[in-house]
Amino acid sequence: MGATHAADDPADSSPASESGGQELRNEFASVRVSVDHRGNGPRLLVEDLETGAHILLSPIELASLCLATDDDRTGWLRVGPYRRGGT
Repeated sequence: MGATHAADDPADSSPASESGGQELRNEFASVRVSVDHRGNGPRLLVEDLETGAHILLSPIELASLCLATDDDRTGWLRVGPYRRGGT
């Protein structure tokens, strides 16, 4: 499942969440996490506050994250100083 950029889908720029969510920030990224109850079941909504990109993660996808190795997670970094290609 890939991230969606708000500009890619003008009809649905941000999925609905049950609450305002919780913002998490550090020197590299700013995101908001909340629970989306639309669809067939609850999913975790993660929104990048800097780019507007968002992703909905199902329970099976979240469980898979728990099984990822440190090397797997390092390969996922695409923000701030970790962004490939210098952009």
